[in-house]
Amino acid sequence: MITDPLNIPLEQRLIGPILAWRAETEKDRTFIEVDQRLWSFAEVNFEVQALARGLKNLGLNPQESVALILPNCMEMVLSWFSCSLLRAINIPINPMLVGEILAKPFKDSKSRYLIIHEEFTTQLATLHKEILNNLEQVIIVGNFEKDLLPVGPKNYISFDSLLIREGKEIIIEADYRDIQTVFYTSGTTGPAKGVQTLNAHQFSAACGFAKAVALNKNDILFTAYPLFHGLAARLGVLPCLLVGAKVVIDRKFSAKNFWQKVVDYKATVAHSLFSTPRLLLDQPINAQEKIHCLRAMFNSHYSKEFEERFNVKLIEGFSMTETGFILYTKWPERKEGSSGKAHEDWEVTLVDEFDKPVQIGLVGEMVARPKLPYIMMQGYLNQPQATVEAFRNLWFHTGDLMRQDKDGYFFYIDRTKERIRKRGENISSFDIEQIVGSHPEIEECVALPLQKENDDEIRLLVVRKIKTYLTEVLLYEWLQNKLPKYMMPTYIEFFIELPHTPTNKVEKVKLIKQGLSDRAWRQP
Repeated sequence: MITDPLNIPLEQRLIGPILAWRAETEKDRTFIEVDQRLWSFAEVNFEVQALARGLKNLGLNPQESVALILPNCMEMVLSWFSCSLLRAINIPINPMLVGEILAKPFKDSKSRYLIIHEEFTTQLATLHKEILNNLEQVIIVGNFEKDLLPVGPKNYISFDSLLIREGKEIIIEADYRDIQTVFYTSGTTGPAKGVQTLNAHQFSAACGFAKAVALNKNDILFTAYPLFHGLAARLGVLPCLLVGAKVVIDRKFSAKNFWQKVVDYKATVAHSLFSTPRLLLDQPINAQEKIHCLRAMFNSHYSKEFEERFNVKLIEGFSMTETGFILYTKWPERKEGSSGKAHEDWEVTLVDEFDKPVQIGLVGEMVARPKLPYIMMQGYLNQPQATVEAFRNLWFHTGDLMRQDKDGYFFYIDRTKERIRKRGENISSFDIEQIVGSHPEIEECVALPLQKENDDEIRLLVVRKIKTYLTEVLLYEWLQNKLPKYMMPTYIEFFIELPHTPTNKVEKVKLIKQGLSDRAWRQP
């Protein structure tokens, strides 16, 4: 029996038993609303069991991977929970990905199973034959015609036909140290990395979020951000499961319709990105923004203008896919402009370029390490060197610059200059450069952020080969079938040559400081 959901022992941090407990104690209470359908805790548990029986019959083994290419839908939650029940690993993949970037998680995981929505099945044709041949079971949500799907996978099956609603209850001795989910996060020095997150790790993040916003069973959490990211999943669905609250999952964020939806759903807490407050402030005043029940939005930097206009408290913390919560403050404590204090389960300090601690009040890179076992990532999937580099000198290096005051509050200063973050997506410049560099008329290229308030645009700097006729428009059109929309460059600039370091690396920081040139071409 769970007596204190927000201080749950490590050994009890498992989706299956917690869901079963909620289904028994809160049987008819609404847990999830998605696609205008209400799901009680008991209904979710019943369908998770049904899907788990089907996946088990297909031969899914403990700690085997299942790739998920799904929008915000109930099938995404059921797939995630069923994999956890079976001790399998779910790998949520951005449905916008195509080609080589889409192939990365399949190459890493060697997954034999894929659950995909009908609207994204066309992306399968962009995968290499060897990846398709390795897929044994492709489970499709919605309708499909097998003859129109690519050859390679051994079997195509509908999601609904997989559900076995009668049979013995599946009870598997899962372990809090099991890998539950592999989230893909992007960097600058290599392709997107698969972050292996454990059961205990996931619930550590969920508990931190719940404490930061004082989430309770009477709350209604509204999220319009994708479930393939940690914000909507482990900081949305999971904390609501823990405390018995309701979560409303929308398909897509809309600044224009945000307040209307918040009012319609009677939401009390909502998710946000750092760019969200500005997007909402730029909207014309409407009646809904004055009659809502919303008390808190997470995760956004303090804005006096926003809070006075909308009467909503903006909550800020610091959480990474690799770590979960490092910094936060328990509701309603807050110091305006701060990301919070060190989480009670973490050691946090700021260091200089030599990993030596900096004095209070000075800026340094934030590094952290957990006080409890198994509450952060197991490492990057199939990337031991990147894992070792991240944990150098026995501290996890966040790459973010912070300042700490005498009271222990941390203040965010800047992100790593080369990192690109656009509308909540961490974008790998390496991935963009690999694709662009494969063009036969390109000698060299770099992708850089054009940093704006709380968001970035993408700059693509290109050196063409001698005697080519490539134009910005032709390059942009060529990229449209090779990059997802959110990774397409906003600006393209042609250079005769790019500046290099003595070790022959492009001086990205120098180019960022130089800023956008007058000759830059902007996407239409």
